[in-house]
Amino acid sequence: MEIVKVDIENFRALKSISVPVKRLSVILGENDVGKTSFLYAIQKFFERKKMKDPNDWFKRNTLVPIIITVSFKAIPMEDSLSGLVSDNIVTFRLIFGFNENPIAQAISSDGVVMQTLTPAFLNTHISSDKFHLIPVRRDMSVQFSMNKTALLGKLLRARMMQALQDSDASISVNDVKERLALSIEEPREQMENFLREQLSNDELTLGFDDLNIDPTEGVRFSVTLSDTGLDNVDMANRGAGTQNNLIIALFRLIAASNVDGIFIFAMEEPENSLHPKAQRQLFSVIQEISQSIQVIVTSHSPVFIDRSNFESNILLSRALSGVTLAKTFQCDDMSDVRTDLGIRASDALLKGGGNCAILVEGKTEEEGFPVFLEMLNLSEFQLGIAIINMGGSDFIKASGIIKLLRSYNIPCVVVLDRDAQVAADDLERAIGGSLHNLKKVFCLEKGTIEDYYPESIVADVINNELKPSIPVRSEELEGDWSGGKRLEAYKRIMYEHGLGDSLDFLKVKIGQVGTKSWKGSNRCLDPELERIFRFVEQVVSES
Repeated sequence: MEIVKVDIENFRALKSISVPVKRLSVILGENDVGKTSFLYAIQKFFERKKMKDPNDWFKRNTLVPIIITVSFKAIPMEDSLSGLVSDNIVTFRLIFGFNENPIAQAISSDGVVMQTLTPAFLNTHISSDKFHLIPVRRDMSVQFSMNKTALLGKLLRARMMQALQDSDASISVNDVKERLALSIEEPREQMENFLREQLSNDELTLGFDDLNIDPTEGVRFSVTLSDTGLDNVDMANRGAGTQNNLIIALFRLIAASNVDGIFIFAMEEPENSLHPKAQRQLFSVIQEISQSIQVIVTSHSPVFIDRSNFESNILLSRALSGVTLAKTFQCDDMSDVRTDLGIRASDALLKGGGNCAILVEGKTEEEGFPVFLEMLNLSEFQLGIAIINMGGSDFIKASGIIKLLRSYNIPCVVVLDRDAQVAADDLERAIGGSLHNLKKVFCLEKGTIEDYYPESIVADVINNELKPSIPVRSEELEGDWSGGKRLEAYKRIMYEHGLGDSLDFLKVKIGQVGTKSWKGSNRCLDPELERIFRFVEQVVSES
């Protein structure tokens, strides 16, 4: 059983969105664009319960129904529904009125309602047993209980039921307890081995302590972890990273066990609280799990983006109208983007929204452009703009990044230094052709972006951030220079003041601190720079 497409209308942050998903899907996007809403919509679909919280409705308009449509492949089908299958895909729709039981329908490939689904069919194929969501706020007491909706509980209850079915019907209560305890021991050992592997620690011991099996009260136990010098520490008292690893070990166990009734996993920000090295290990585990069970995760992790296939990434962004859009990878020629981009894919896909990308040469622009937008009463977040530092003006590098963004249907604007006119001309010639998402290339008329900053602001940045023993006077930074000559002069002056020649660090600070100082001084933005940002605003409004 595997989801191939989800359509959502009027649910929380999502007015109307259509998202194709893969065996492993990584949902990206800034905060508050609807990543969590997307996962919870799928959960609501499988739970099939009444929705009676107005906050579940887009803009709290409960007069408009919530509609969640999910297309599956590899789902066991009854003969009565075999006519609905097209290319091994079948589509079901749930319509939720406020505080009403949802209406479940089978939909043909062209969107026609074919029939209403029976409760028996729904209980077999669309139930909470088929989907499990781990929210970003991990509650270990919930996930590792014997509750029928808990992840561990689902697994152990199935194991225990099988143990009882394999036993003699005439066995005593004590024998039942012994068999159930043994049925729990094997998965405990498997999870312990997974944890040792994930944390590179053979001294770890996972305990299901205080195990109590009672015919009337059910099964209870506490999950503990022992290590060198630490015995039987309750998992709720271990660090978030260790707790995360325990959940991943449980994912692996369920994937390896192939327990009937558990098919699709979803997890909010599984990298939360993990060191980058542990994130790499975690993503390898998630890839392993996805070989047998579908996995959908939301993430802000560059590690996840850079280690996944481009096809796995789904970028959510919010248009100016407030509607969330989904950008998925579409590329006819994989060689166009499976090249050395010169930057990590995450630098392109995690820098902001998907409405437009501004590609720049260096760190000053990367840090300063968001503040320039604020000076024009614009918001990088509200516009859904990504500002991407290319680390230079190389045509091959720039075109590679643009092609990657083209694959997600993200328009681009490029801002280059004056001395990069040749690269700018080459890029301009590709507009409308191979780089059809490239809208315009700007070459800074004054030279580099640093030429636009008043010398008094640059002097303040050097004095306040680098703290020379003898302060730099703004007059020292004035001269008949621009572009590279200006930067060389700044480099020389820093050296003369005993600051070394870390030009890259100065650029970052000019962008971070100098731009804010510029904004605070009530100086107007240079008209040329304003034209660039107004053009970007226009691109966003048209996208």
